[in-house]
Amino acid sequence: MSSTSHLSRLKRILSYSAVAAGLILPTRAWADDAKDLLKAMSDFLVAQKTISFSYQSSLEAVTQDFEKLQFVSSGTANITRPDKLRVTRTGGFADIDVSFDGSTLTVHGKNLNAYAKIDGKGSLDDLIDRLANAGVEAPGADLLSSHVFDTLMTDVTEAKHISSAFVDGVECEYLAFRTPEIDWQIWIQTGPQPIPRRYVITSKHVVQAPQYTLEISDFKSGAAVGATSYDIDIPANAETVDLSELQSIDELPAPAVTGEMQ
Repeated sequence: MSSTSHLSRLKRILSYSAVAAGLILPTRAWADDAKDLLKAMSDFLVAQKTISFSYQSSLEAVTQDFEKLQFVSSGTANITRPDKLRVTRTGGFADIDVSFDGSTLTVHGKNLNAYAKIDGKGSLDDLIDRLANAGVEAPGADLLSSHVFDTLMTDVTEAKHISSAFVDGVECEYLAFRTPEIDWQIWIQTGPQPIPRRYVITSKHVVQAPQYTLEISDFKSGAAVGATSYDIDIPANAETVDLSELQSIDELPAPAVTGEMQ
């Protein structure tokens, strides 16, 4: 692309930014509606005993040279409340299969030909905390909690119902929330199934404000969910390791791949 084309593109971006800066945001009455819509979504999700969906996630990172990189992965999730979870994720730096059957957590790093197992009973909430502490986050973990609304509303200082919108051709309500550390947005499907279709978190105090984006598709619940196995078939030659040794299965590559990231 020529320097002239770059300049023209920059002018368009600046023009769009000026328009966005001048937008008249919703009234206070509409802003209050955001919490009601989020609560309806939360109540719906928690009421579903069995859930499955496909997802695509993207995680941005900023290098020391202020280059913003985006790492994309996709996979599936199956949940049976109160204590079963199966999640897969495939990306450029990870290929993992995670399962919790109510008593044993199994994490299989297919790309590493290694796996870890931890015995221990607990709820999905307990499991999500355990995975996060080990550096293995379930996609959209906040949305899987049995306390979705309270979790999402923690530290929220401002809530807005921006407008209606479409995600993959599906009509949604577009909501935006602010906290002291992050801003986040969510697109909730309209109609009798208020499921989250898109979820974006922005780290606003990090250089270049990197974002995490989760897009959900093929959502099913109840009888529509196909049979799910919570037992992972581990290859006979796979190495058994401690869960802490599997932190490289994260969505991000090792810093050495891209230079130390911000």
